[in-house]
Amino acid sequence: MSMRRIFRGSALMPNKRHRQVVRALAAGAFALYTITLPAEEVTTIETKVDDGNAKHVQNGIRQDDNFTLLRRSSIPLMTSDPGRPVKIVVDRTKVFQTMYGHGAAMTDSSAWVLANLKRRNPQLYDYTMKKLFSPTEGAGFSFLRLPMGASDYTASTNYYTYCDERSPDLSRFSIAHDRQCIIPMLKDALRLNPDIRMLGSPWSAPAWMKTNGKLVGISEADKAAGATCKLKSDCFEVYAGYFVKFIEQYRAEGIEVWGVTLQNEPQFDGAAYPCMRMNEDDQIRLVGLLGPELAAKGLNTKIFVHDHNWGLHPSDRKVLGGDAKMDPVESVTKILSDPAAGKYIAGSAWHVYYGDANLMRKAYDTIHQRFPDKEILCTEHGGWGKQRGEWWGDVDWGMNRSWMGGPQNWCQASLEWNLALDNKFGPTPRPDSEADALVVVQTDDYQQVKFEREFYGIAQMSCAARPGSKHIAASFKGADPGGLDIIAFALPNGETSMVVFNKNKIEQSFQIEAGGKFFDYSAQGHSIITFIW
Repeated sequence: MSMRRIFRGSALMPNKRHRQVVRALAAGAFALYTITLPAEEVTTIETKVDDGNAKHVQNGIRQDDNFTLLRRSSIPLMTSDPGRPVKIVVDRTKVFQTMYGHGAAMTDSSAWVLANLKRRNPQLYDYTMKKLFSPTEGAGFSFLRLPMGASDYTASTNYYTYCDERSPDLSRFSIAHDRQCIIPMLKDALRLNPDIRMLGSPWSAPAWMKTNGKLVGISEADKAAGATCKLKSDCFEVYAGYFVKFIEQYRAEGIEVWGVTLQNEPQFDGAAYPCMRMNEDDQIRLVGLLGPELAAKGLNTKIFVHDHNWGLHPSDRKVLGGDAKMDPVESVTKILSDPAAGKYIAGSAWHVYYGDANLMRKAYDTIHQRFPDKEILCTEHGGWGKQRGEWWGDVDWGMNRSWMGGPQNWCQASLEWNLALDNKFGPTPRPDSEADALVVVQTDDYQQVKFEREFYGIAQMSCAARPGSKHIAASFKGADPGGLDIIAFALPNGETSMVVFNKNKIEQSFQIEAGGKFFDYSAQGHSIITFIW
């Protein structure tokens, strides 16, 4: 056995170069001992996307055995150029945005499924939560979105808010519903990863605050006839207080709400689940009340606007009842440009449900160029369909538009929709649900959990883009990289990380150079590799 193997992983001498150690002997003579200590190494985490097509038999705690799915290993970091034709150069001196990380939404449905898994199968629950949130044993997800009241994914039979009874002084406001499942699951996640940020998003104001008197939306016919589904003019002040109550009561539970969006999908008011139209003037007015109230209370919770798509969905382009919706980029521009409200707004939030990667890049780049001090978040992307086929198309789609493509274009966080669901696409009051989650729990007997395709793609990025990391420059030189996509980060602990996405069906070899050191790698076809060194 080599001395390198003896000392590999030693806590006393980690990641040091080979050296000679001179020791004095008791007799007074000197002897020269040559001890080979471990070379500096690069941690690798790899997912071969096509392996997921075969992962369907056993979905217990060893479900990834025999597959290249988030497989960890290491390779040597060298001082000599290995001479590969395809070269990737990392430049830590060119710095872009600071990352908040990746994650998903802890919907009421997600929390209910996880809470019941914890009760019925604690060992499988522990495995699941570690794989989701542990920075050392799993994806290390660092961002969670919290619906403020019911979204369309709730385990309740009825939709709800935190103040369903009319209460202009908000004396009947309560987060009691969230104490059943949501808050306990959040606390378990925080124990595994204290760096998790929480982002609250309402799907609707309480019905008594709305013009249609319901949590759900209105039909096109009703809207064309003059009906509206928006916040009553005399309820803006009380609704600002509603946000403050949410933040304060969560703080009392030991959970800090890092940020809020004003309204989930504010350009859509026709859903059969909670929704509400909030145009630019309404968002500006609400920010003008909420911003000063947060400041007066000493609350540092950030405010984000829009929380909708990069472009207008065809159904949102219809002008009904005189409601002509603005192009999303121009909508955000109008709100952020308001001299009174703009100073209270941290940035904009975006969904991926309309438009391709080119539209995403154009939207993010335009907003960044116009408002370089404002933050950009991607707050919702989710899989859909009962018969989804092979993994590759969905993973490629997510990598290009959200998990990797977003951070390549100034986005600071990328979130999936439901964190967890059951094997029946719920629970949810929606009769049409075909939603997938990052993890699907078999709730018939709670003996299996299945980590879905989206989990592996976003987890690869989460392992690289830790909270506080800086997106840094990375570029190709030498031969045509042909189907490789890259992104690099400077981590808070001084290390560097990089994700290489091989879109080719065949193996692709390359080398990476950073700070005068090198390593080379052969990426399997259709694979994602995270490097940390």
